[in-house]
Amino acid sequence: MLFLLATPEYNNVQSNTTKVRVHLRTGIAEILDNHQDLMGKVENNIVEIETNFENKSEKFLFVLQDAVFIVSNKGLDKNAEEKDTSIYIYAKKAREITSTTSIDEISKQYDEKKLELETELAKITEKADKAINSKILLLQEDTEFLQKSLSIIKELKS
Repeated sequence: MLFLLATPEYNNVQSNTTKVRVHLRTGIAEILDNHQDLMGKVENNIVEIETNFENKSEKFLFVLQDAVFIVSNKGLDKNAEEKDTSIYIYAKKAREITSTTSIDEISKQYDEKKLELETELAKITEKADKAINSKILLLQEDTEFLQKSLSIIKELKS
């Protein structure tokens, strides 16, 4: 199976995927080869994939922000005789979680973003301007994403 995870800043393509597990609004879906076509919004912001490379099975976990999940059996090459099951995930942000992912590093990034957000909010308060600008909205999204990443990593490591 082909697995593609795309964000504006990050791409991950795995051509040797054996299983993908994702939480959709309709429930948990485990996608195996020749799965029916499917589309949905990723509910819990997590996707797990398993790959098989050189007879070694590996698992990958990704934390996502605002992700859409698509399964297609049409394949990328319309002229190919065999159509491969393809899984596409499009998200605003993605972070791969591995055993070496540092809680301290993400905590530091979270603290920096949170401080930057508080600084921007203070500027608005000083000006008595209640209009929230796009920079603040982006900082809020970044802060929420880092907070979600931290909570997932802490949960996995405990």
